[in-house]
Amino acid sequence: MTSIAPTAPRASVGGTLSYLVAILTRRRGDKTWSGVVRGTGIVSIAGIFATIAVPVTAPLVGFLVVTIWVNGPIGMFLPATYEPILMAFGRVHPPLLIGVLGIAGTLYVEYLNYRLYQAMLQSNTLQGLSNGRTARRVTALFNRAPFFTVWLCSWSPLPYWLVRILSPMAGYPVRNHLLATFLGRFPRLWFFAALGLYWRVDLRVVFGLSGVAILGAVAMAWTGGRAVGRTGGQAVRTVEAVGAVGR
Repeated sequence: MTSIAPTAPRASVGGTLSYLVAILTRRRGDKTWSGVVRGTGIVSIAGIFATIAVPVTAPLVGFLVVTIWVNGPIGMFLPATYEPILMAFGRVHPPLLIGVLGIAGTLYVEYLNYRLYQAMLQSNTLQGLSNGRTARRVTALFNRAPFFTVWLCSWSPLPYWLVRILSPMAGYPVRNHLLATFLGRFPRLWFFAALGLYWRVDLRVVFGLSGVAILGAVAMAWTGGRAVGRTGGQAVRTVEAVGAVGR
């Protein structure tokens, strides 16, 4: 009796691939947002296939996902969270590799952040905030040395979320913003990954301190309007200090 090989699985796989291709090639919104959505889908699918095909890459894919999360819009509420993660992965993987993956994920999510804040600031709801007195003052200070300001905030303890908002608010080109971020952030990521390799401190202590920092940020967020006022004042003082150094 002649056996007939089953073809349903192949058809199923082919249908799934066709469905994925249709999703990734379908235009969604304008050119910029269509590229953002497609890029997100490609990165997600590539990570899934890399994990399935080469299981040993699963921790690195997880690291890339964590990188995207902690550098997203909620990153301002997660201070000192990413450094312990870099140190932990730097102990089991080459620090240079961790630095490269970290900066790749960082630049990707910072591009998304830029477009997100740009769309928000141009909306009718926040347009008044962008044209406010404090916003105009901070933007004028930022425009004195935008590249230097982004570069300095990307590696120093100064709040990076400030330039994350100021760049699209001031109309600073996204390419320059990402280049300054790369030049400042990549050495920082590489340093902390290498620090985890050579500095054998108990990571539970490091993560504990990171948790305290997160709780402190959450507590500040719950203080309400006064915290917002202090944040505006901090923004002005930070940009004034950076501008003075950059001149």
